[in-house]
Amino acid sequence: MTRCLVLKHTRSEKNGTTKYRRRVPQKLQTVLGKSEIVKVLGRTESEVLANYQPFHEHVEQLFRSATLGSEAVSLTEVKAQMEALLSENNFDPYSPGRTEMERHARSEEAARILNKYHTNPETGLPDPEDVSAVDDAKVSALITGVHTIEAELSITEAFTFYLAEKNEPDPFKRKKQLQRFSRAQTNLLNVTRDDISLSKVTRAHARKVRDNLSERMVVTSVRRNINDLKAVFSLAIREHDLSINNPFARLDFAKPADAAIDLRHPLPSDIVRSMYLELQGNQTLFDIWTLIHHTGAQSAEILGLLTSDLHLDHPVPHFEIKPQGQRTVKDRSRIRKVPLVGQALVVASRLAKTTRNGEALFPSYAATNRHDAFSQAVRTRLRKHTTDRKHTIYSLRHLMKDALRNAEVGERVELALLGHSNERTSSAQYGSGVGLEALHQALLSIEFDFPAECDAVALGDVTG
Repeated sequence: MTRCLVLKHTRSEKNGTTKYRRRVPQKLQTVLGKSEIVKVLGRTESEVLANYQPFHEHVEQLFRSATLGSEAVSLTEVKAQMEALLSENNFDPYSPGRTEMERHARSEEAARILNKYHTNPETGLPDPEDVSAVDDAKVSALITGVHTIEAELSITEAFTFYLAEKNEPDPFKRKKQLQRFSRAQTNLLNVTRDDISLSKVTRAHARKVRDNLSERMVVTSVRRNINDLKAVFSLAIREHDLSINNPFARLDFAKPADAAIDLRHPLPSDIVRSMYLELQGNQTLFDIWTLIHHTGAQSAEILGLLTSDLHLDHPVPHFEIKPQGQRTVKDRSRIRKVPLVGQALVVASRLAKTTRNGEALFPSYAATNRHDAFSQAVRTRLRKHTTDRKHTIYSLRHLMKDALRNAEVGERVELALLGHSNERTSSAQYGSGVGLEALHQALLSIEFDFPAECDAVALGDVTG
């Protein structure tokens, strides 16, 4: 007789595995950032039995935490709404009222809220357990002030607040942002188990999150994930006047296997020249590669350029990198003017003539959700000429850094050209910025590895 294993929320897949699949209740989907929870429990019956109960209990706990979090969010919203409402009516949100008239008006409103509840004949008031948490909070704010609403900011509240305040305007970046911070929130809730208030998140919790991440990620990735959590807590502490320390601040991390300088290597001259020859048959990729190589700009900065960013009639031909529309700039130091020299000027001049005014220079890759497609297209070609995984498109920026150092243009010029910040040093706070002419001279001092046989391609004389 064959025994049939039936476990709630499980399903056998065609590949022989058993999956736990469970729909997230509609009211919790925004809190948890997902509509379904899926996990492979195993292939054999013993694996499934061993993994089922712990994961099922984890999901149950997650749903309970999210439900508590949604109530906490409601109280926080009530507090903010009552503060705004009282202020709008020229009432004092932080006291029972300044005048007798104000106190009377607030008492009348509180009575109106409570009138919908059954009154206890002995007290003349509704029984406390009958009044909803939201209405109780409103009445407390009216009678004594908003400070009496006990609505400590919870973990899910803090994430909701952060994502509202730091909203990425670009839809693709916003999607990535939501996904990234949803993972960060889940990582923390997996440790705290409940959607506790921020004041109850301890240093021990922070270390546990770090240690859990370290089991499946390299140190640099762990640090990035912890930085997201630190940012959420920092904003909540600052904007909500919380008297707590950030548990994710100044955490210790293991030393990376590679020094930062070894994470990417500059591209050797022969590979740079080989890539120009490789890209001859694709005008768009050739043009982008040329601009990155000759300016040291990031690929995203070049892909987002519009004709309006080009200033070729200026005494120093250049392009501007600046926020525009949905395009954002990561740091203030990234907003800059970059001179165009050599083949980069040839390419930019041609694009300015062949692209309609105000449009993207590279429309097939301009949208942020197309940046990965560009990276993949170039990476595939780059691997034909180097198998070193530390050779990437970003290596062109490292190459520019080395070239500027070798030309001895000075650190301030290097930082200004590449858009790196130096504001942490006191000397950087004084004097004017590096002039466009100085940046121009710095680039003119560099000898770029550009094959002569590609001159015609830079001018646009390419087929295929």
